[in-house]
Amino acid sequence: MSIFRLSVLLTIALSALSTQAQGDEAPAPGLEPTDPVVQTDNLTPLGPLDEAEKDVREIYTKFFRRTRNPRMHAQGWDELARHMDDPRLYDLMFELFEDKPFDMQQDLVELFVKQGTDDADVAIAWAAVFNEDHRMRTWASGRLVERVGENEPSDRIQRVLELGLMSGKDDPAVASASLVRQFGLVKAIPYLIQAQAEPRRRNVRKGAIAQIVVGTQQAFVANLTPVVATNAVGYQPTIGVVSSGTVLRVMDAVVWAYRTEVHSDLVSLSSDAWGQSTAEMGYDQREWFDWYENEFKPSLADGSGGG
Repeated sequence: MSIFRLSVLLTIALSALSTQAQGDEAPAPGLEPTDPVVQTDNLTPLGPLDEAEKDVREIYTKFFRRTRNPRMHAQGWDELARHMDDPRLYDLMFELFEDKPFDMQQDLVELFVKQGTDDADVAIAWAAVFNEDHRMRTWASGRLVERVGENEPSDRIQRVLELGLMSGKDDPAVASASLVRQFGLVKAIPYLIQAQAEPRRRNVRKGAIAQIVVGTQQAFVANLTPVVATNAVGYQPTIGVVSSGTVLRVMDAVVWAYRTEVHSDLVSLSSDAWGQSTAEMGYDQREWFDWYENEFKPSLADGSGGG
């Protein structure tokens, strides 16, 4: 089971628990039990997941798998639209179409856009951050920005962006940073600070991984071996070598990844929020975090900004 599917299932489970808890409580003063805020009987129950997944796979096989007929595709999108109320199927839909032409994947994203729910927006955000195709990430990002508009994205969308910045992978981090900047999420600045440069340690092994010697070697006679023959005696010398100088042994190595795109988004977002340029801090994470805690956060608290 993928991370996305697990997160969706957990979200649904928590939502169900929250709905049940609200149903056990008395309505707030001034609200009638039939008001939308407290009414929970009209929620559409979700059927068995196995049956729903089977239905989606059958639709894909019939209308998309081996046909390029536009009419068949149009009918298939209409059939898939019937399942858009079930967020548990979103990950499966992306999985089925991941190897399809880009224009078909665009049409899939449009299904989520038309759905117009937070569940659908979270799915678009996930595609914008974690999809392996750069074109798909770019397209989904644009549609997500249009969906959110001037509003602040939901907490669940922001969580997806945080996961992208913490993933340790270049593409999700770059995509997330771009969206964070476009949404103006100053609360995500610490994640940007961390993601702009990260060490990459793989296959750490014991012992030296390299050695450099700078020195000289002096030969000398270390031993003599007698060689005896008729009416003659000789010696076979054993040559030894003495080395002197400096030895540099490399015991470990760490490669740092500097993500220039993330750094650029960080500087742009922080400078706009701060009121003055933050570019001089470069990639120094300690200086960035000191600035964030000691200067930027207090300025947000008193509403003075950085200017």
